[in-house]
Amino acid sequence: MSRGVSVLSPLEFKDTDIYDILEKYLAGELLSVRDIERLLKSHDLWALGKVAKTIKEKHYGKMCTYIKNMILNYTNVCVVRCKFCAFYREPGQGYLLSPRDAYNMIKEVWSRYKIRQVLIQGGVNPEITIDYFEELFHLIKSNLPDVAIHALSPIEIDYLSKKHHMSYREVLERLRDAGLDSLPGGGAELLVERVRKILSPSKIDVETWINIIEIAHRMGIPTSVTMMFGHVETTYERALHLYRLRELQRRAPGSLAFIAWNFEPNKTRLAEEYGIKYPWGGYELLRIIATARIVFDGFIPHIQAGWLTVGKDVAQLALNFGADDWGGTLYNERVIPSTGLKVKFPREDEIKLWIHQAGCEPRERDNWYRVI
Repeated sequence: MSRGVSVLSPLEFKDTDIYDILEKYLAGELLSVRDIERLLKSHDLWALGKVAKTIKEKHYGKMCTYIKNMILNYTNVCVVRCKFCAFYREPGQGYLLSPRDAYNMIKEVWSRYKIRQVLIQGGVNPEITIDYFEELFHLIKSNLPDVAIHALSPIEIDYLSKKHHMSYREVLERLRDAGLDSLPGGGAELLVERVRKILSPSKIDVETWINIIEIAHRMGIPTSVTMMFGHVETTYERALHLYRLRELQRRAPGSLAFIAWNFEPNKTRLAEEYGIKYPWGGYELLRIIATARIVFDGFIPHIQAGWLTVGKDVAQLALNFGADDWGGTLYNERVIPSTGLKVKFPREDEIKLWIHQAGCEPRERDNWYRVI
């Protein structure tokens, strides 16, 4: 992807508090962490949104994509014990689907909706070995070859590596041979050690998370990358997260999309310990999405609208603040509902209507963001 937007002039933004930063971007310069921080602090949301929307339309016009997919939460047992998670249970207190039961669940959803992707995520369950995933992936690919497997975060790759005394590359090779198509970027939260030690002291560190994603990219395995905001982080730390994701892409391109989502505090230890009563609102998501579109221009091609945690109305706005992808239908998702948040999972015709109402043209895509 080429960088810069020739149809915009820096003079259009001379009265904004971020004029000099937008001038740098429009001149093709890479933004520093401090530049990104200032974008994330700017209250001129309309200037930020105009630039982001123009970048998006330069690459994709009015098109906005979506995918018919499901989430398979194969287990809720996890020994990482993230303080922001209301979904996990201790060993002996949760569930683990057998590979056959997990496959049958996927097949049932596919028979109803003809999904094109299954996002497989669970937790670090000590009972699971790599053979579990190989069996599950083989079942999917043998019977539903058109369903892409978007599975396992760097956290789970690290766990399998330690359990089996294999390198990250060896783990990924075995999973790819079994049918893995791409890797979701879960477990990123915020790529800042101070924050990670509060959110999840047992989770892999920043360097390890980045290393696993980089190895996947160098093996030709595409990924998505994520960001969870609205908890204990500062604006500078949000900027550092975006900066580190961009630098990762400069070294080893391979991330297809960026997804930001706000921390949902209900029923979590983090909310109790830090007195977090409410999730951050749509204003902040729009600012992050617009900033991400500017920062990642030329590096990460797609930005998702983040409908799951903010709802359809803010997601529709996000399509005019730089997002070009609605995301998935996310059938069977259990993690966010575990907080008590009531989520309406949309039908395909509803997603197409909502995209159209936002002034965009809905297009179905596959796992690799190719329009069907």
